[in-house]
Amino acid sequence: MKLDYGMAAIAALILLFALGSSASAQENDKTFWSVTPYMWASDTSLDLTVEDTGINGGVKIPFSDLLDVLDTAFQIHVEGGTGKWSSFIDVTLLETSDTIDRPLQTIQTNSKQTFLDAAAAYWPQGVGSQLNFYGGVRYTGFDNRYGFLIGANPLVERRSTADYYDALIGIRYRFDLSERWGLLTRADLSFGDSDGTALVQGLFAYTVGKRQQNRIVFGYQYKEAEYKDGGLEQEYSLNGPMAGFNFRF
Repeated sequence: MKLDYGMAAIAALILLFALGSSASAQENDKTFWSVTPYMWASDTSLDLTVEDTGINGGVKIPFSDLLDVLDTAFQIHVEGGTGKWSSFIDVTLLETSDTIDRPLQTIQTNSKQTFLDAAAAYWPQGVGSQLNFYGGVRYTGFDNRYGFLIGANPLVERRSTADYYDALIGIRYRFDLSERWGLLTRADLSFGDSDGTALVQGLFAYTVGKRQQNRIVFGYQYKEAEYKDGGLEQEYSLNGPMAGFNFRF
């Protein structure tokens, strides 16, 4: 049922974008596209509770350690629009595995995570202007396995394979600092299947190329989220620098 609701919401977004594009085509028939592969070098804090007991007391994984346990990573933002409407999709795929040794216990983790934002954005002054508001769907998928051991003796094992579909609302604003420099800001909230997520982003953008069409982007992003799956509760806090290259055409 969650998958059906998620697909219906995404289909509604596509329809909304198509209707908005058609309605605004008379104002501006030029189509805008943007593709941004990026890397988010985040420090990750995880508070994990199993059956209402904080069994690990919280774990923080700095990015330098995450590189050692990162098996797969893919991150990209794609957006297209015309007139006063655009739609975008932002995808992060991660796969990690690690063994964390603590004084009284050992924690073994194997995690596959999918984060996907799909949204339609309204630009009051037209696509590519400074301000836009967006709404859509935030999907989070986990296939997480946790094993807790005391010495060589297994204490408890848990697996979470839950999918979460949230309603997403947010705002983006660009500050033009000079001819080539800008500051891209973004803030949003989502709510629904999860217990809520929040994201704040600030990126400097430097325009490059003869036509000043593409941009180097770098800055900082913070995200926090809380998920429940039966007796398993996961509270994430992720923050750190971001960098990428923005192709515009």
